[in-house]
Amino acid sequence: CLEKNVLDIGSGVGTLDFYLAFQGKNILGIEISERAVEVAKRSLKIFNLQNKIKFIRGDFFNLRLNKTYDLVICSEVLEHLKDDQAAIKKIYDLTKKNGLVMITVPSLNAPLIKLGVIKKFDKISGHLRRYALESLLALLEKNQFQVVYTQKTEGMVRNSLYVFKLNLVIKLANKFSFISDLITWCDNLALKLFRESQIIVVAKK
Repeated sequence: CLEKNVLDIGSGVGTLDFYLAFQGKNILGIEISERAVEVAKRSLKIFNLQNKIKFIRGDFFNLRLNKTYDLVICSEVLEHLKDDQAAIKKIYDLTKKNGLVMITVPSLNAPLIKLGVIKKFDKISGHLRRYALESLLALLEKNQFQVVYTQKTEGMVRNSLYVFKLNLVIKLANKFSFISDLITWCDNLALKLFRESQIIVVAKK
């Protein structure tokens, strides 16, 4: 990734931003959760990255940013917004010419939907909608973005860890690499057999 200036919309606790900062990027993270911003700022001091990352708490729609960015990240955010069309338009305005935007959203084809167990999860999570790849591409192209990469990812196994809050399994996977490898293998198989739970798209202005 050659992009130097990055805007992360919905930056959460900043996990991705810390990774990018160590790769030499300059990042502005915007997050609506006060608690998440507090955690991110504490980590910022621990990693001594105050000169590479800035975290702001606020509503993306209400913030006035007087610059454009080489890369705009909008991961697991669009599904929470009432007006995703307006969000994409604003993202376009914040992206430099020839800059990139990376978007991830939950898939309308998620296998757990067909099993009837994901509706409650979506409601608790504040998901207003899910996306088919075609509808997301249409939304981006309508707003003059040129799609350069798409990926259907996250099988039913990995999706189940979060939907059913299997925190013990997640902790064990983070601690023991063989458990993480086994989950990845099973998830890749499930992805081929039962379709994706998440969509990733990269587009160019």
